[in-house]
Amino acid sequence: MTTLILIGTHDIDGRRYNHGEELPPDLLPRETVDQWLDRKWLVEYDTAYRRSIYRLFAPFSGAKESEPLTPEETKAYALPP
Repeated sequence: MTTLILIGTHDIDGRRYNHGEELPPDLLPRETVDQWLDRKWLVEYDTAYRRSIYRLFAPFSGAKESEPLTPEETKAYALPP
């Protein structure tokens, strides 16, 4: 799995996304994502390096995919197991 991070500031669907923000899943069609990657408007990180906040909190973000928090993260953020 990868996480897409915006390079530069972009207005998408009526919202401004700043440099370094994660692109929400399924916001743009895959063809557009590929074009933006080619233009260096997006960078793709492996989840081993940077995980997706949308997938970590899928029940709240509405993301179709999810990633589990580690037991240490659950404890640090005072979330129920």
